[in-house]
Amino acid sequence: MNGMGGMSGMSGNPNMNMMNMNMMMNNMNMMNNMNMMNNMNNMNMMNNNMRNMPNNFPNNMGMNQQNATLTRLKKEYQLCSNDNELGLIGCSFGLDNNNYYKWKVTIIGPKETPYEGGLFFINIYFPEDYPKHGAEFRFINQIYHLNVDLKKESFGHICLTSLNEWKSTGKVEGKPGYAVKQALFDIFYLFFTQGVDSPYDEGMKELYKKNPEQFKNNARLWTKKYANMNSS
Repeated sequence: MNGMGGMSGMSGNPNMNMMNMNMMMNNMNMMNNMNMMNNMNNMNMMNNNMRNMPNNFPNNMGMNQQNATLTRLKKEYQLCSNDNELGLIGCSFGLDNNNYYKWKVTIIGPKETPYEGGLFFINIYFPEDYPKHGAEFRFINQIYHLNVDLKKESFGHICLTSLNEWKSTGKVEGKPGYAVKQALFDIFYLFFTQGVDSPYDEGMKELYKKNPEQFKNNARLWTKKYANMNSS
């Protein structure tokens, strides 16, 4: 009889005992249901987070790329602005509306060329993934040159192998570390020469081959008309 003492709480009214047991079972079922719902909610949240990850990941990568590009451009702008060699060939720099992705460069036409006395303006446009791809250079004022495009839809584009290669690939074969400074020296060299193998205007090319003096006179006239540094 003493061994049954632990069951004394269950003795008494059988109906009450059944009610207690039913209440216990109901409570256990409610707890199980709540746990299942919590688990399902947690799984749904995890799935949603997983679905969002592919969308967020490229955006973060894009921001990192933009930050790296902007840092690089700021550094390179300061280096070019303070570069003595670029200063000696008459290069000066500015930004378009404080935008480091668009530089405004001024080059003075060198002496003993048809472009002497001219002030030539060039815009430099940098891509968002610079330096993976190089910049694009365009003359703003008209210049009488075989390798500068004068068509309205592509005005000012410069046909130069190194510039085209740099813009496409971010590098130039045989010129390691190619950047803005090297590009501007290549453009400066164009004031002294004409690339007859890649002209934009065949008529201009024929004039250059048949009557180079007349070609030079035309270049001088255009310089005075469109790039005169003494004009207001």
